[in-house]
Amino acid sequence: MIEIRNLHKSFGSLQVLNGIDLSLEKGKVLVIIGPSGSGKTTLLRCLNLLETPDAGSLKLGEASIEFDGRRKIDKQQVLKLRQSTGMVFQSYNLFPHKTALENVMEAQIVVQKRDKNAARKRSLELLAKVGLSGKEDSYPHQLSGGQQQRVGIARALATDPEVMLFDEPTSALDPELVGEVLKVMKELAAEGMTMVVVTHEMKFAEEAADTVVLMDGGVILEQGPPQKVLQNPSSERASQFLNLLTAKE
Repeated sequence: MIEIRNLHKSFGSLQVLNGIDLSLEKGKVLVIIGPSGSGKTTLLRCLNLLETPDAGSLKLGEASIEFDGRRKIDKQQVLKLRQSTGMVFQSYNLFPHKTALENVMEAQIVVQKRDKNAARKRSLELLAKVGLSGKEDSYPHQLSGGQQQRVGIARALATDPEVMLFDEPTSALDPELVGEVLKVMKELAAEGMTMVVVTHEMKFAEEAADTVVLMDGGVILEQGPPQKVLQNPSSERASQFLNLLTAKE
């Protein structure tokens, strides 16, 4: 489903990703953890080419791209890969002048050229799925942070992606609102949605992940089942990071 081989990414002289190798089967959940600046968000953004890798290869479903830093990536390849993914960001990025329903409909109409009535029907279904029936006509400023993030999840699902990408989706939320977003994510995982999640929510990693990756300094320190990575890490650096997380809880 997802195959990443020898992926590199630099910003100027700063090497952010240094030879990442990863794979994920369809229907599985991969959780990426690590300290700030470890490269985890950059890796996630490389998966839908919000950032273009300098070297390596990326395969997502039927879309496959090689990167060598010397030639431009074909626009059709980029489009095909992006159409396979739905992304949920730290900040909700909703259109403030559009209702929840209109936010979920937008990409279906503009990008997918879906009929407006069909887009409306699909959007209502998705808002119900994320627990927002009755909030269709609410504007973002009328919704809590958790509700806005759930609109963001519905919007990402609306284009029927093969993979959902989550970039610390609860980090901007008040603690009491985190649970409602994680509940929706767990339900998606249980339904067999392929997911890549950058998060510091260790309970979610323990309960929902098939594989946990711990990154630091642009490389993968630990990779495996959550029980192994979170409870019995093999490196001292991984133990230090996990102990720090535990101390904060």
